[in-house]
Amino acid sequence: MLAIHEHIKLGRRINDKKSLKLFQNVVYSIDGALDEKQKQRLVNILINNGGISSDQQPPNLFVSEKTKIPGVASVTPLWVEKAIVNGFVHDMSFYEPGKDQFLSGQVLLLLDLPLESKPIFDQITKFGGQYRDDFSQDTYYNDCIERNIPVVLPQWLDDCLRYHLLFPYDTYRLPAPTIYYQHKPRPATLFKYPLGKQVSLLVPSKDLECKRPLHNQVVYFGKDVPFIRDMKKGQENEADALRQLWYALVQEMGGTVAEEYHPHRVTVVILKYRSSLEYKQAVQDQKCVASCSWLSNTYCRGYLCSPMDTLLDYPIPKVGIAGMEKCVIALTGFKGVNREFLNRLIFACGAYFSAKLAKDTTYLICGGGYGDKYAELHNYPNVIRVNHLWLEDCYAQFRMIDYRSDRRYTYIPQDNALLEGTVGHTQLMPQVIDRFKDDTYDQEPQTVYQECEMGFVQERKPRKAALRAQSVLNEHIMPDVNAYEKEYKNKK
Repeated sequence: MLAIHEHIKLGRRINDKKSLKLFQNVVYSIDGALDEKQKQRLVNILINNGGISSDQQPPNLFVSEKTKIPGVASVTPLWVEKAIVNGFVHDMSFYEPGKDQFLSGQVLLLLDLPLESKPIFDQITKFGGQYRDDFSQDTYYNDCIERNIPVVLPQWLDDCLRYHLLFPYDTYRLPAPTIYYQHKPRPATLFKYPLGKQVSLLVPSKDLECKRPLHNQVVYFGKDVPFIRDMKKGQENEADALRQLWYALVQEMGGTVAEEYHPHRVTVVILKYRSSLEYKQAVQDQKCVASCSWLSNTYCRGYLCSPMDTLLDYPIPKVGIAGMEKCVIALTGFKGVNREFLNRLIFACGAYFSAKLAKDTTYLICGGGYGDKYAELHNYPNVIRVNHLWLEDCYAQFRMIDYRSDRRYTYIPQDNALLEGTVGHTQLMPQVIDRFKDDTYDQEPQTVYQECEMGFVQERKPRKAALRAQSVLNEHIMPDVNAYEKEYKNKK
């Protein structure tokens, strides 16, 4: 159990009302590369707490995410903001620009962890956090709860260290954490995605008639959903038949369909992409935003799960991940629903799918250490062998991850049952999804592969303009790329 205690004063406290102001004698300069709103917020904080602008004199403090000025104390914006939140200035060494310090400002109480957990302490310090382990669970848990200090499961820290991100506490928070576990009563189970008229072949949950998961829900299908879009492209008859099948699915689950979007009536918005004007509006209106995959899975599950609980239940990006347009990915050791899910995930990442190993294949995603393609690997020494966790994490974080960065990605067991049960359990992260909420991109999809939902999958070559657009959008969405990605681009 972890208690996130941001109120313990481990730094130098200087904001007592009878003493100096928090940033007294600080002459600041702010990096012009920061967002305008962020710069204005920092200026307001610094000036209101005794700081002085460097317009008339040399600075002794430089605030930047990535850049340092020789001879001047350089810190990230988080150093300034945490000083205000906690009422004291922290050690600047934890907030150096350019360092991966996603735990900066976090003071963790580690309760009743075993002695062999010392590597955890080292990791916390490495990434900018601070810790205490001198309290007992019996004497401190209730105190934390009463003072509204977040007490979270160890999985919170595990996920932070895994993704190098500071995760929100809410879903991990005791006494009632809601984060996904293997034995969660209502897991986001995957079912076959219905291409074309296969919608009529879906097998509903046996509890569907009595539970009606979409009871009182009003569902709107956005304009980028294929059977809505194709109504205007000369495929009216086929698209209309498909539309009626999906509408019937909603009605069988107890919901109603709205032909037009009304913010005060519609509760669920179904979209294919997360970068359209309709997506932006639905997010602003705080609607439940989901994909057709979520609808078909809900029909088979018989109960509601969040569209964020599994990767493809939420609308996909309209462009692929920067760098993955060069990836040619094959699969081995996966069958049925799991294989189909990973196949579709390859498309969503913007990579190529290869049915066989070939000279241009770059990755083989293995479910186990067996199979024809696995046996052929010695003939293709340049093919990188990984498991599906690498692909899922790339999509969840929307960046191309160095497969060498985590040994979990290269673990290939002989028994595929060890990995089979983990396919599709990776969740989407709100802080990554938030990067898309202000982006609109209403042109044709620029992914390398285009999924055709009339019943087949079509391969197409990327146009130069498409790749340029992909690069621009990815730079806007994910400006911070890791060293591996930079090395990858330089080689190209």
